[in-house]
Amino acid sequence: MAKADASEPAAEAAMMRRWARHWLRSCRQMPVRALAVLDRGAPSLEKRVHEFRRLMKAWRALLRLAPARLAEGAGEVRADIGRLRRAFGAARDATVIAAALKRVGFERIPPAEEAAVEAGKLLREQGDAVRAELRRLSAAMEQWSVAGETGDFLVLAYRRSYRRARRGARRDPRRMGLKRLHRWRSAVVDLGYQCGFFQSSGSARLRKQAEAAERLRTHLGHVFDLDLARNYLAGAPAGEDDARVLHRIEREIGKRRQKAARLADRLLDRRPRSAGAHLRTAMECNPPPRTRLA
Repeated sequence: MAKADASEPAAEAAMMRRWARHWLRSCRQMPVRALAVLDRGAPSLEKRVHEFRRLMKAWRALLRLAPARLAEGAGEVRADIGRLRRAFGAARDATVIAAALKRVGFERIPPAEEAAVEAGKLLREQGDAVRAELRRLSAAMEQWSVAGETGDFLVLAYRRSYRRARRGARRDPRRMGLKRLHRWRSAVVDLGYQCGFFQSSGSARLRKQAEAAERLRTHLGHVFDLDLARNYLAGAPAGEDDARVLHRIEREIGKRRQKAARLADRLLDRRPRSAGAHLRTAMECNPPPRTRLA
């Protein structure tokens, strides 16, 4: 019996090391997946841009889990992929403005073709440079190693992300300025992707957290999309229905902020230390999934 007890910590440590290796494999997979998105013929150009930008955010969230000895390199890669994501921002804005205006009943919506044209132009002008940068980042990460890492770095980094999101929610989301709201949304996005990464540990709580974070992210995203639509309306030729549409935009923004406040209470109801302890237990008991490059 004593032998079994002694072997249990060793098994848990081995499982944590497997998670460390899984993290590195997942990071290395990201540029491969991004290249596949850019080179795919379908879906539509604007959807490919949207998928690419989401993938860059997921990659950013994974890099925030990096161990201390890789933190500097991970920070440099995060900055590089941030530039890649922002390069496609104009195409994304054209799409969401049209969708937001349609949602509030604005009849003079920018033609859908504008978003496709913008996306196609960006892919033609910047596609080769983006592909070259992705290959460079991929080669750089091939030099990374987690040899000797116990996997504890993942728990500590997750706690930091959880604390960051929780601290951001101290200010009432219904009254936050847009800059503060944007910083908080970035923290929520990172936490959501990280919960998604860890949910294969078999934790129902982490799965529910990932789902709640995605809903929260969506509500906050609509706030920014509606703000873009409001700015577009301010610069467009005046129309008879402008006042009505602006009123609807303001009302919809208020609703989304209110829903975000309620969701935040459920998503961030534990202390960071407790959330980290739960994650560690789940990781020690369950192996990570197999990761295939595709």
